[in-house]
Amino acid sequence: MPVVISPQTKMAAYGVAALCISALVAHYAMSLPDALERGREGVRRTREAPCLVLRPAPVNSALGKLPHKAPDFTLKNHDGTEINLAKLRGRVVLVNFWATWCDTCVVEIQSLERLATQFKDKPFTLLAVSVDDDWEKVRSFFPEGSPMTVVLDKDKATPALYGTEKFPESFLIDPEGNIRYYIISERQIWHSDEVRQCIEALMD
Repeated sequence: MPVVISPQTKMAAYGVAALCISALVAHYAMSLPDALERGREGVRRTREAPCLVLRPAPVNSALGKLPHKAPDFTLKNHDGTEINLAKLRGRVVLVNFWATWCDTCVVEIQSLERLATQFKDKPFTLLAVSVDDDWEKVRSFFPEGSPMTVVLDKDKATPALYGTEKFPESFLIDPEGNIRYYIISERQIWHSDEVRQCIEALMD
């Protein structure tokens, strides 16, 4: 004999099916933003993979785990013009703490200057923060000037904000003002293709 399904049973089955579909749709809707964010994070990590050539440290003693909002500061260049970090928002900024008396600092200056020249027409600023005692020593070090934006902090107050006590140390900051990469000691690969790709990825 054929099985007869009552209208009530059919309605109950339809109700269960509808509930299951609703639950699946709700789960999908809730998980979609996370999936999209994971996808964007995966793309970002892939694009910024060349940054790993700099061997960045994941944690800073003063700021903690990175990324972290870059502490703001204002310093003057050689002609007295004030350079404010916050006003550089929208640009990738490389802050390099150095001094003329620091041998390991001097080793990487040529590479840093080549990097600054490569990006002179792009939204990028290389802030070379000298902790020398006066401008005379800095001017003597750059007799023909420099493609970098050189500023002076003889009191070493700015490096202290960033947890820097030994030089050189560098901080690569994205256009939103977040420190993305923290580099301890010198690197002579600042002008390399990998670093160029790293900075271009941060610009996008």
